Amino acid sequence: MAGRTQGRANLLQKPVFRVGLILIGVLVLFVIAQQLSIPKSFGQYGYFRGDNVSEWASQEGNYASGNQVCEKCHQVVVQGLSQGEHGGLDCQSCHGPALKHVQKPAASKLKVAGTAEVCGICHRKLAGRSGEQIRTIELGIHNGGVACIRCHNAHQPWAQLGGRTS
Repeated sequence: MAGRTQGRANLLQKPVFRVGLILIGVLVLFVIAQQLSIPKSFGQYGYFRGDNVSEWASQEGNYASGNQVCEKCHQVVVQGLSQGEHGGLDCQSCHGPALKHVQKPAASKLKVAGTAEVCGICHRKLAGRSGEQIRTIELGIHNGGVACIRCHNAHQPWAQLGGRTS
């Protein structure tokens, strides 16, 4: 009996055995933590959480439903936009989410910075982007840090500066 107890004591003194016990302990703690952190609805729809659908459905919307809503109050601007280069865009592409503005126009004003960051989303010259479909520019060189709307009306970009040349 004494030999058996002494064998266990010798085993605990070996560094490889102690490291193995630590690794097993860490692995057991990891598995327990993982099981506690997995939501109950996980796997309801394959590899997805079932609660995700209801969470998204309960969120309040931010976007109004298209340019028709904007046209009720901004008819001239929307009609002008529809005839220009930006005619295919939704107003909210540049002006941002407009639902609150539609619900309470006086309380929520929409603005667009008209800066290179906003206009550059579409018009920045990139290596893989052709300038044939959408006119692209080198932002730092083209405008010299001046807001795009100082020279261009975003609703009809070529109306100022003598109109379109090509």
